[in-house]
Amino acid sequence: MGHSDIYATATDASRQGLQKVEDAARRGLDQIADRVDSVRSAAAPVIDRVRTQVANASDRTVGYVQDKPVRSALVAVAAGALVYALVRALSRDRY
Repeated sequence: MGHSDIYATATDASRQGLQKVEDAARRGLDQIADRVDSVRSAAAPVIDRVRTQVANASDRTVGYVQDKPVRSALVAVAAGALVYALVRALSRDRY
């Protein structure tokens, strides 16, 4: 068995090894893709339900603001003042 035979055998073995690694990687990626698809399918109804709830809450908020604009403005001002007071109180504690 000469050097060229050893080289050919090593080359074939390397190719076979690389092919096995490539096949295993491809199977692994396929499994990951399948799992991602199943998670996406399972999450779709939850996402749709949350999207519907957010849209309903938004519609109710818009309706409330249209029905009671003055009260809504006062609530917004009060909430802004509260956030401002909290931020100011927290920033004083740091310095």
